[in-house]
Amino acid sequence: MNKTEFSQALRRALGKLPSYEVEQSIAFYEEMIADRMEDGMREEEAVAALGPVEAIAAQIIAETPPIPKAIAKANTGSRTLNVVLLVVFSPLWVPVVLVLALAVFMVYLSIWMVIVALWTTVAVLILCAPIGFFLLAWCLANGYPLTGLFQLGAGLAASGLGLFAWFGVLAASKGLVSLTGTFGRWVKSRFVKPDGSNKQKEARHV
Repeated sequence: MNKTEFSQALRRALGKLPSYEVEQSIAFYEEMIADRMEDGMREEEAVAALGPVEAIAAQIIAETPPIPKAIAKANTGSRTLNVVLLVVFSPLWVPVVLVLALAVFMVYLSIWMVIVALWTTVAVLILCAPIGFFLLAWCLANGYPLTGLFQLGAGLAASGLGLFAWFGVLAASKGLVSLTGTFGRWVKSRFVKPDGSNKQKEARHV
């Protein structure tokens, strides 16, 4: 089997995958064949070294994100019919898409609201010290020294707690920010193949 025959067989084996995914995969393997030919292999040997077309296609399909794969399976092959089906079934899929988008947004919002709440708490605690001094001055001016000292002590204690909590909140914030990144990558993986997939394929077939 030469490179042209391999490319044609792989295109047929990939079936209804999105066209950009098919062309990207074929270009990747054609480049691998060309690299091996540059290293001295004959074209047929370079193609044979890749392995069975069916196994390659199965791996590509397995690595294709679920959303593009589902869309490809629903593709009728006719652009006009696809548009008609989209319009007809829009009362079903539009609410689903909106709900999913809202769910993703709410997850992000919830995580960032936790971060904001934690830092707001720290800020309020730290501000208790200057508030304590203000209350002390006010109490001294109005003849309540003991009350002022109590207010100052409580303010300093709360401020110390805020400074202590600073480090914990900083660590928690970093973890939550990392969580948003992980969640974002997970959402992206439902639509886009991870960047490392081609490198993995190359490592498997070298």
